[in-house]
Amino acid sequence: MLGQDFEMPAADPNRGPLRVLFIDDEARILRALKALFRDLEVYFTTEPREAPALALKHNVDVVVCDQRMPEMLGVDVLREIREQHPRAMRILLTGYSDLKAVLGSVNEGEVYRFVNKPWINADLRALVLEAGEIARESPAIGDQLSPNEQNTARSQVGVLVIEDDTTVQQRLREILQPHYQVRFASTAERALQVLEQHETGVVISETATNHGADLTLMLKALKQYHPHIATVVITERANAQTVIELINEGQVYRMLIKPVRMGSCRLSVDSALGRYWKLKQQPKAVRRYGVTPSEETVRAQTKLPNSLLSRIRSLPARLFGVGGVRI
Repeated sequence: MLGQDFEMPAADPNRGPLRVLFIDDEARILRALKALFRDLEVYFTTEPREAPALALKHNVDVVVCDQRMPEMLGVDVLREIREQHPRAMRILLTGYSDLKAVLGSVNEGEVYRFVNKPWINADLRALVLEAGEIARESPAIGDQLSPNEQNTARSQVGVLVIEDDTTVQQRLREILQPHYQVRFASTAERALQVLEQHETGVVISETATNHGADLTLMLKALKQYHPHIATVVITERANAQTVIELINEGQVYRMLIKPVRMGSCRLSVDSALGRYWKLKQQPKAVRRYGVTPSEETVRAQTKLPNSLLSRIRSLPARLFGVGGVRI
């Protein structure tokens, strides 16, 4: 392992400089990161299999991991860290737009952000500092519910499906309707009506309708103003760049590729509903799932009808009680 040999962290994990673990098989990359973050308490390793134990031992706030390493893929490392040390915010670095890797970063590593190499120093530094602040201020939560909690959540919280393909709609009805309060919308207008009228914890959506309407801007806006709602994207149009944008600006909870499989769909919705329910109990954790739109997205959103953005912003705050939650 490269880096400083620090003592075990103080009993209070929120004191002192941020603790960050960097994982990359290239020593030159680690040297560059060491220089960029020399004012923080930093740990480094070129051995990805060591990383979960190091993250836990040093109680790190942030993990920054490369994706392509010969011994182990970054998404697998981050999955293990999520299981063993969930309070650490996870950032994935890669020089490749590999769709499989990007999907894994959503579905397995639950990364906070995805960063392409070569990175911009100022942007990466700002991101790590932001992630560290969130790790210290917002509690980590799980997504597994007890049978009683699950029954209560299913009886009180709705699932919204945004899909205009009648064949896919019917498939999702068969999979989901026996177990959840499922409502369907084929347009953004109808989706907003459902969100306004019913407590909705999970949104399942395509990235675009069959008529060419782009739904990603709506999904990003929904996460921007209501980060507690979990989004599951089901699509056959996936490409790596779209998924990266949906991670960084939409904090997509899960991403599934059509045709929809019953097992993976049920597991994803159960888990997403669990995440929403846990956030209801611990609303301070919602900062872990917040997003900031890029300048390009902000410009694109100006082309949306003003009423759509206004209605997304003003969706009922009853989900978290009087006053709602704003980040």
